[in-house]
Amino acid sequence: MIKKCLYFYTILFALLLLRTQTTSAGELNLHALYVGSGDCLLIESNHHYMMVDGGFRDTSESVLQYLDNLNIPENQLDYVVASHPDGDHIGGFSFIYDKYNVKQVIYSPCTKDSTTFSEFIASTREHNIPLRTPVEGEKWTLGDATVEVVYDGSQGTTYNECSIVLRVSCDGKSMLLTGDLPSVMEDSLIQQGYNFRADILKVGHHGAGSSTGMNFLDAVKPTYAVISSSAEASAKFPRDSLLIRLAKRFVKTYRTADGNVLISIKDGVIQTKNKENNGFYSITKGTITLRKNIYYATGKKLKPSVTLTVNGQVINPKEYKVSYSSNVHPGTASITVKGTKAKYVGTLKSSFLILPAKEKLKLSLNGLKKINLTWGSQKNISGYTIIYSQDKSFRTDLHYIQITNPKTLKHTLGHLNYGTTYYFKMRAYISKLGYGKWSSVRSLKTAADPMPLQEIIKSTKYKASKESLTLKWKKLKKDQATGFILEYSTKKNFKKNVSTKRIKSKKIHKVVLTGLKNKKKYYFRIRGYNKYKKGPWSKKVSVRIPKKSRKKGI
Repeated sequence: MIKKCLYFYTILFALLLLRTQTTSAGELNLHALYVGSGDCLLIESNHHYMMVDGGFRDTSESVLQYLDNLNIPENQLDYVVASHPDGDHIGGFSFIYDKYNVKQVIYSPCTKDSTTFSEFIASTREHNIPLRTPVEGEKWTLGDATVEVVYDGSQGTTYNECSIVLRVSCDGKSMLLTGDLPSVMEDSLIQQGYNFRADILKVGHHGAGSSTGMNFLDAVKPTYAVISSSAEASAKFPRDSLLIRLAKRFVKTYRTADGNVLISIKDGVIQTKNKENNGFYSITKGTITLRKNIYYATGKKLKPSVTLTVNGQVINPKEYKVSYSSNVHPGTASITVKGTKAKYVGTLKSSFLILPAKEKLKLSLNGLKKINLTWGSQKNISGYTIIYSQDKSFRTDLHYIQITNPKTLKHTLGHLNYGTTYYFKMRAYISKLGYGKWSSVRSLKTAADPMPLQEIIKSTKYKASKESLTLKWKKLKKDQATGFILEYSTKKNFKKNVSTKRIKSKKIHKVVLTGLKNKKKYYFRIRGYNKYKKGPWSKKVSVRIPKKSRKKGI
């Protein structure tokens, strides 16, 4: 049983391995040959070949030399495709026919009244090569690859608009060959729903600004691009506008002006030994570095200095411009860095945090032991935090006040102690972002306790002749009394028979009492008062009224 299981899993593993090898064994090569300002592409897959455009008549010798070096089996080209009838694309085909066995010629439905085009048709027929226009959507096999006619050129009204568009696919990767298709036709086909998605793009019309537009690039989404263009100093192409469009999308760009370009797809992996050459670099994947990422509002627009790094290299500030969002008030501010197009293009954004400004706290007494706190307003904040303590260092006796309404600009603090210094500081905050700086520490002392001091009864003197008692109390320094209350009673505990006399002037320090009963012992006490408080009672003193005949009181 175990042997049967092992045998089964061995066979299964072998089948899976074989299937994996079969599905990932494809190979496809794109040869973009230098033919001056013309186009000449050779597509190769598993010893099968297709030439798309043949360059000028004058460049045919270099093309033949390149083909000879490939040692093409039996000198056989499975297909020759003329993308459109311009001479820089078809001029060299008649020389190809003389040496190579071409099985099929496919050409644009657009014809041209020119000697070069007439020679191309005549030479094809002389060599008895099947000649036809493509059918949109048709596919054929080229070795491990599949060739699809994406656009057959039939909608064009100009030679370039009639350019055939081919997609060649192998192992999940593809290349798009567009001839000289202009952006006008690109946009029209995109609106019609044509699918141009590909990994490698042969840029249209040698890199002209009027071809390979933004919409087209966004539809293709290429990783690699090949530009067939001249190396002459007078060459018009590629245009900067096209190179910038490629750079902004991080498309790896190669030019035949630097030499023949070879890009390979093998086992689903794209490779090339050619050197990239765009001339422009996008800063979009760069890094913006600020001296710090958190700032505090100052009431003026903040413009922190920027350091831009692209591919590990610090870029000269002359290569880009920096703009700042409105960042006067607290919140998140944005920075936009834009390339100047001299070399670096595209835009890059970053942000920094602006926390609330440092508040200016003001204090004032409200009555004797209340303190008013006031401060200035700030925009875009969530509220304020106030802390206060009797400890200047705020290490002990710490109290918090949370103001959650940002429009609140004052607060009154009550229930404080008399004659006590309190220290305050505050800061504004933005929910989920952070706090501003603490204000400077402010302090204020509450008023002294307004309670009158304990009075002292200085003397009592009874005049029998007048049956009156004169009671004096001591004048106290710094006493806060505005008047006095005198109580006397025959009961020591002052619970019964209590008489009260109010003296409404702090300047009076004696009182004459009459009508006291003889043979009675009276107890006296006095205290000061003001509008805030009544002071403590003085110590009680007692006086016994002597036994004498009663006379009319004074």
